[in-house]
Parts: sequence; C-alpha cells; structure tokens
Amino acid sequence: MSGRRRFAGWLGVFALLPGAESGFSAPPTADALVPSGGQAGTEVPLLTVVGKMDPWPCQAWCSNPEVKFSPGEKAGQFKVSIGKGAKVGPCLVWIHNAEGASEPRTFVVTQLREIIEDETANENPAQAISVGALPVVVNGRLDKSQDFDAWKVSLKKSQTLLARLDGYALRSGIDPFLHLYDSRGVRLVLESDGPTNLDPRMEFTAEADDDYVVGVMAIDHPPSTSVSFSGSAKGAYRLTLAIGDLKEDTAGVGDGEAPGPDSLPPGAAAASVPLSGFGTLEKAGEADRVLFSAKKGSNLLIELDAVDHGFPTDPVLILEKPDGSVIREVDDDKASRDASYVFKVPADGEYVCRITDRFGRGGKAIRYFLRISEESQDFTVSSEQLGMVVKAGESVQWKVKIERQGGHAVALVATAKGLPSGVTAEPLKLDGKTNEGTLEIKCGKEAAAFSGPIQIEVKEDGGRAGLLRPAAYSFQNADARGPYLIDQVNDLWLTVTVPAPKASPEAKK
Repeated sequence: MSGRRRFAGWLGVFALLPGAESGFSAPPTADALVPSGGQAGTEVPLLTVVGKMDPWPCQAWCSNPEVKFSPGEKAGQFKVSIGKGAKVGPCLVWIHNAEGASEPRTFVVTQLREIIEDETANENPAQAISVGALPVVVNGRLDKSQDFDAWKVSLKKSQTLLARLDGYALRSGIDPFLHLYDSRGVRLVLESDGPTNLDPRMEFTAEADDDYVVGVMAIDHPPSTSVSFSGSAKGAYRLTLAIGDLKEDTAGVGDGEAPGPDSLPPGAAAASVPLSGFGTLEKAGEADRVLFSAKKGSNLLIELDAVDHGFPTDPVLILEKPDGSVIREVDDDKASRDASYVFKVPADGEYVCRITDRFGRGGKAIRYFLRISEESQDFTVSSEQLGMVVKAGESVQWKVKIERQGGHAVALVATAKGLPSGVTAEPLKLDGKTNEGTLEIKCGKEAAAFSGPIQIEVKEDGGRAGLLRPAAYSFQNADARGPYLIDQVNDLWLTVTVPAPKASPEAKK
C-alpha cells in the first residue's frame, strides 16, 4: 500500500563492545521504557528499562544519533541526553550486551514539555495531579491490576482540549481508555479505540471554566480471560494534551498523512487514469461512485485508503461495470482495513469504483483517499530475523523473502552492509522466479566481539540502476490491531561472540 510507512531507518552508528566475552549468560530483555520519550534539547536524568539486564551495566543504542543513553549505577537505569537538533518523532532503542540485544523499544522525541509520573498517588479523580500549562506530554505507566491514572487540566469556557494516548502503539501490551471528568466527578467523555488503532483520541470543548480530569485505564492486549481493567510492569503510555491544535512536527506523533480537500467523486464525466483524490461519505449509508475510463490489457492498481490518513472509515471498494454489475468487492487487505485490488482490464471502456463504509457510517470524519494508477514492477524485502548471534569461527543463515508486484521477474542480488571487521557475506543471487533465500554471514576466528546494527539490501541484478530495497523486519503480527508508532525496521542486529581468553598458568596457581 502507498502512503506513509511507519519505519525506523538507519540513523545511527554501531557500538563496539570489549574484545572478550565477559560471562554474560543471556542477552538482556526490554519490555518498556519509562519514560518512553523526551523533549529535544533536554536530558532525562532517569529512564528505567523494564526487563532483565543481569549482570549490569548493559549498553543502549538508539536509531536517532542525537539520542544518547548512558548507563547508571543501578540495573536498568539510564541517563538520556537528547540533542537540540534531534529529529522529532519515534525512534528505536536496543539494550545490548556481549550475548545479544533486546527487542527494540520505541522512544519519541518531541518539542513539547514533558512530565514523568512519580510515586504521588493519582488513582482517582480526587487525587488528580495537575499537568500545568498546555501543551504537555505525560509519561505514565499502568503497572498494577485496576490501575487508574488521573491528570488535572484547567480549561476556560470554549477552549477545546485535544488528548492523544499512545500505549498500544508503543507495543506496551495494553488496550487503553480515556475518561474525562468535571470538578464534581461527573464523567463527561469516554473514548476507547482511535481512528487507526486501539489507542484513543479525545476532543472536548469546555462549556465552563473548570478543572477537568483526564483519566487513563486499560485492559490487556492481546485480550486475557479477564475483562477487568488491568496493568503490568510494561504498561507504559504517553498522554499528549493540547488546546486547539496538535501538530506532528512538534508532538512527534500523528495519525497519518495530512489530508487534502475533497476532489472526489469527479462528477458525471469519466476520469482518465491515473487519478487520485479525497472524498467524504457525508450521509449514513451513502456510496460514492467514481467513474473512470481504462484500456484493454492495462493492469490498474486501485488503492482505497483511510488508515494512512488517520480516518476512522472502514472502506469497502466495489468495482463495477457502468450498468452496476459487480466485477469485484474488496474489503480489508493483508496489512490493514484499507482496500486494494489489481484490476486487469478486460476491454476498453468505462468502469466504476463504488465506495462505502463497512458499517454504513457517514459524516465529515468518514473520509477516504482513492488512487488508481498503472501497476508498476517493483518488489519489497522482508527479514525473518530481527537479530542473530554468531560465534567467532562460525556462520549463520539470514533468511530474506521477496514480494514482487506488477509482474516483476528480474533477477536480484542481496548484500549485507555494516558488517564489522572479520565478518563477511557473499552476495546472494536470486533469479527472477525465486522469492526467498538465505544470506550466509561468516565470522572469522579472529573476529572481535561486536554487537550492533547491520543492513541487508537487495537490488536488481543488471536491471534498473538505483532500484534498491532494504530488508525490513515487521513488528506487525496476528495480534496487531492497527499500526504502531514504528511498524518495521531495516536495522537488523548482529552479535559476534568470542571465547574468553584462557587463563595463564600463573593465574591458575
């Protein structure tokens, strides 16, 4: 699918560890970062990594090179320095030692003031902690059963509060809820799922000057046998609060590409291909009909998007002949609730894309983006492994899979980039009909210990110059219910372990 990809790319430099194995029994684990973000140009004096890191210290590597982690005295604690020029947005953090690395965790850089939940009780509206002036980002954690966090916000009459909670999107294992109470304790708003995933959004216009309370609760995700509100050590969240507007270039998070004005349906006349534009299903049960002309033999990629633009719509694409007979109906694709279809045009003529919402909803928010274009020959590459460990003198097999589009049948070659000294990989060649293979990573006996990111790149072998695709590992799986802040990563982790030096005869004595 087209549109913004929630993707962490190569931004940093790898870290070298001491040359000898130091007796670590296992790689560290990281279930959450608390806090899970910070303001550019500031320091986070204490960030706690929830997980197992024994013995200590471990090291941390961040895909944003302006975000530096320094281990503290106690296990799991780091000081974080965020450069003033740090790129705003989510990045990934690996905790690593000589034995390997944790699964990476998301850290968000903003240009907003940030506060961190402490031990002060705030378990009901009467105990709500004031967040001060807006905008602000609250870093909290729902860490016990039935946990409830209460945050006080002062609003003037007619001010509009925007609240965005990210917990599911951090892969924190929660399905969160937002509540809003007035100063009397009356609940005014309850929000659950947002427009693109399980994280809620809230928009509230105050009818009177008052101190309002934003409450945060959650249930488990994936769901457990209990339907009660829950919490766990990894239940970190970020609550972004603002008045009137919340911009991604300062908040570091957003719900997709900024939408434009409506240009669809185009009217009675058939539109020519390529075409694209936004539309709105303004009334419940409404269907928009987009008429277009096409030539026999064309392979047209029809994409109907909502998630990429932050719309709550669950779009359904119905491809028809002008007389209304259905050629194909498409609902969700593999990755999201958006719809796509490759239409092999059987004859010159006019065709119709009929667009509806799966639940028959209508209104100004029920929007969509339609694109019809000639399908191009292309490919994407996925890695089955997020990271691997290789011993000095041995090798590992790194498996990659190719997904070809538009009849792509050109031979490909895969290469590994960023390998440390003493580690090599012969290019992997794949013919035009082969869609998977393994790249052998060989480690020499004299290689030094290493723990850091590498990349696997795939390009056409003798084909189009400059067409290169990185192998990406995806965090999306069967449990996913919409996008995370980062869905995939092309920094893959390699650890080289070396034997401990033999003790000298004198040492044995």
